[in-house]
Amino acid sequence: MLEKKGDNGLVQINGRGVDNGSSGGISRRKFLQVLGAGGIATGLTACADDAKQTIFPYVKGEVEKIPGVAVWYSSTCTECAAGCGLLVRTREGRAVKVEGNPDHPVNKGGLCALGQSALQNLYDPDRVRQPLKRGKDAKGNINFTPVTWEEVYTEIATALADGQAGKAMITGELSGTLSDLVEDFCSGSGCEHVTFDALSQSNLAKAAEITFGTYGIPTYDISKAEVLVNFGADFLETFVAPVQYAKGWARARKGSKPLRVVHIEPRLSLTGASSDLWMCARPGSEIKIALAILKDLLEAGRGEHLSEDVLAELRRLTKNIDVGDVASECKVTSEKILLAAHYLKNAKNSLVMGGGASSAASNQLELLVVVNFLNLVLGNVGSTVILSNPRKPKSSLTKLTKLIESMQQGSIKMLLISGTNPHFNLPGDLGFEYALKKVPLVVSLSNQIDETARIAKYILPLHTGLESWGDSIPYEGVYSLIQPSMTPLYDTRHLGDILLQCAEMAGKSIAGAEKGQDFRAYLQASWKKLHAEHRAGGDFDRFWKGSLERGGYFEGASSELVKVKVDRSVFQRKFESASFHYKGEKGKTLALLTYPSIKTFDGRAANRPWLQELPDPITQVVWDSWAEIHPATAKKLGLAQGDVATLRNHYGEINVPVYLTEYVHKDVVAVPWGQGHSAYGRYATKVAGANVSSLLSAEIHNGSENILNTSSKVRVLRGRGRSALVNMQGSDSQLKRSLARTAFIGEDGKLSHDPARKKEHHYEEHHKQMYDQREHPLHHWGMAVDLSACTGCSACVVACYAENNIPVVGKEKCSQGREMSWLRIERYHDGSAEELQVSFLPMMCQQCGNAPCEPVCPVYATYHNEEGLNAMIYNRCVGTRYCSNNCSYKVRRFNWFEYDLPEPLNWQLNPDVVKRSAGVMEKCTFCVQRIIEVKDQAKDLGREIKDGEIKPACVQSCPTDALVFGDLKDPHSKVSKLAEDKRAYKVLDYYINTQPAVTYLERVRYKT
Repeated sequence: MLEKKGDNGLVQINGRGVDNGSSGGISRRKFLQVLGAGGIATGLTACADDAKQTIFPYVKGEVEKIPGVAVWYSSTCTECAAGCGLLVRTREGRAVKVEGNPDHPVNKGGLCALGQSALQNLYDPDRVRQPLKRGKDAKGNINFTPVTWEEVYTEIATALADGQAGKAMITGELSGTLSDLVEDFCSGSGCEHVTFDALSQSNLAKAAEITFGTYGIPTYDISKAEVLVNFGADFLETFVAPVQYAKGWARARKGSKPLRVVHIEPRLSLTGASSDLWMCARPGSEIKIALAILKDLLEAGRGEHLSEDVLAELRRLTKNIDVGDVASECKVTSEKILLAAHYLKNAKNSLVMGGGASSAASNQLELLVVVNFLNLVLGNVGSTVILSNPRKPKSSLTKLTKLIESMQQGSIKMLLISGTNPHFNLPGDLGFEYALKKVPLVVSLSNQIDETARIAKYILPLHTGLESWGDSIPYEGVYSLIQPSMTPLYDTRHLGDILLQCAEMAGKSIAGAEKGQDFRAYLQASWKKLHAEHRAGGDFDRFWKGSLERGGYFEGASSELVKVKVDRSVFQRKFESASFHYKGEKGKTLALLTYPSIKTFDGRAANRPWLQELPDPITQVVWDSWAEIHPATAKKLGLAQGDVATLRNHYGEINVPVYLTEYVHKDVVAVPWGQGHSAYGRYATKVAGANVSSLLSAEIHNGSENILNTSSKVRVLRGRGRSALVNMQGSDSQLKRSLARTAFIGEDGKLSHDPARKKEHHYEEHHKQMYDQREHPLHHWGMAVDLSACTGCSACVVACYAENNIPVVGKEKCSQGREMSWLRIERYHDGSAEELQVSFLPMMCQQCGNAPCEPVCPVYATYHNEEGLNAMIYNRCVGTRYCSNNCSYKVRRFNWFEYDLPEPLNWQLNPDVVKRSAGVMEKCTFCVQRIIEVKDQAKDLGREIKDGEIKPACVQSCPTDALVFGDLKDPHSKVSKLAEDKRAYKVLDYYINTQPAVTYLERVRYKT
């Protein structure tokens, strides 16, 4: 329970007093049963103050509310626009863990690292806790002082009521009922509404409209494809709905004929690392490769189902395309281009994708149109490309640019900003900061004092997604509910309640809203219409409660095929290579590529220590920005690894350390997006990073609605000094140790296993030893890791942090090798960039049956228990670290210090897992607390434990189901069957006879 004692002898919870027993009232023990009275949603409101429901303590607690037993709430993730379903685990009123909802059609139980980190958004120690007003202190420094909600409401309402033009609102990408409310609020009060999401894929939706006549991002069914050719869409990391796409990718990779992936991009991404054929193309030239493939398909007779007019236009479009010239311009081999076309021609079901940051050059819209042409010719529309249930993003860079011009001219008198940070994300030469200062009344509805909020007159803090009511419609037919899992921590409000209140005070009407209505009631009214439209059956109360329990209503999806008619005007567009902006000093320039990553996305996650300490999947760098440069290019520029480089163009300059890699084009310098905050919180601002947005071009090309991440060129100069990048990867190469193994599929469809299998085989008996083989009378817990399904996304790593109270140590301690993560994703490069082979190896405690760590502990703090776990008794540990020295897998972690979390980050700690003290060794336990919980439940119900019922945090969170946990004593369990699979092996077991309980399955890929 989150509590503090007030002077009146009452326990204060968010400002409300309840007798704690000191005055003869209810006891504190009884008070701990206070939450949840009346079912799933009672007492959890996201309303305005005057609509809050009172929470009373139980006189007698409800049977289903047992202290010490978790209560779960279905909800929806609000960290990005994907709309994944959530299950939120609460203990005594605190949200302590978020997991994917297995019944949700978008993510089906998986959850990415960003979604896992939502708890650190809720418990952010730098979160705004009450309304603030910007001012200056006696020395002239900017400061923020508390104000009342009523004061700000009154000023907003006065501005709304004046009846004059000059009011606007900028929001992030919204969905569902809240989106409708914002639109109705703006239309009813005369506000111009502009949506801006830095990661929006509006160009995908616009390209679909240009090609097919239907605006919206198509649904790509990767699971049905045999061949996927991808022009830069990083769908395994940040593109549109990465968990949904990862699920489909993993399903397609299973079976006798796995999905073959061809990926074309200028810099290796997480998706590119999992491809079978990788082309490192010059940025902006990808469209020529797409046209060359299109020409080859047409010459092979594909597209016969299309009209003669369309075929004639396509042939005219590709008439002058020569694959040799294309290969020379794009700096890839013609053999690879023809190979990609060959794969598509011979596939029964195929898919072509495009978009994302790496292809966001001036011609991205045209590239996406050609991608649509390829899908049309291949007959993919209606099978792997589904237009009936599209996502419909509203983000518009064109509208935002026009609004900024109006702001600069002084035409805008009031501006509301919510859910976006344009000051940080927009190209600097758009002049957003200057424009914002020209607006008399700027109100930032934000949880953090970010770069945009810092300039606003007022900051109004909002509920987070875990404290709010709402809904989300990721695509038509999926209506996902958001419900609060706990009461708001601070004096915050829901955006919907703020708008309803201000409109009412200003005398402005909002369609569908009643006087005095709060957002929860407005939401329910919207769902009553949904209930009636879909004839869901039963009364509304039953429908509402069932939707809350499931996480939404998912039976409204349309399976109707959309008729496609290609407008011939589309062929009048110019399908050419991209142009780049550069005005400045003469000299060699490189194309600048800025890309979002799972660590910070577009900067929204920069103040979350879990993600800052999470190694970047490709570079393995933590707590920093960097510039990826090809070694050959760096040599010409006089740069070495760790040198500080100055990236400069006429828009600005930044200084970042150099990271040398062969997996970036020689004409490119790539910098991750999202670091370099000047405000936003202690973890974001202490990173020695750079905001690369200041170097981007602000020009809009051919109707593009996205920020063009690859639109500028920069000069790269030697800066001052060096900056040691902290890289958590011990070695980029496996050094011929066959740790992360690969089995190749031959032309005959047979697997060619790793050469190491010739001298070892997992069926053979273990080496002779001095002692009897250990017995496990009831259970022997084990895990299987399918490397063919692992993408290296690191969702499991963040889930482990959240579940097991693992401390974050910071950049300095990481550089000293004192990181505390129990689970790491090892990334290995084998071969050159031309013959790409990247392997990811999740490495946790192997729970060895013959563990080297156990016999060297002088106090028996680590031992082998009867269920096969290498267990720890923290109270016995005296910190000799002998076990760590003797661990062959280097997975033990030593607490060098006491790691105290600033409030309220400590409120997220899992009460089922003890917090370790300084001088104590720790490691992965297979989430023993979860094992015990399921065992106790099965015992109480008088039944056996079901296979797959126990899911450690890493297993539960994995978007691709690459991890499987179960009982090795049960020969019918899935983990036992996988342990006997032909691809199965155990890391280092053949050499040192550790007898790990973790089995790895070779990655399966095609030999190109």
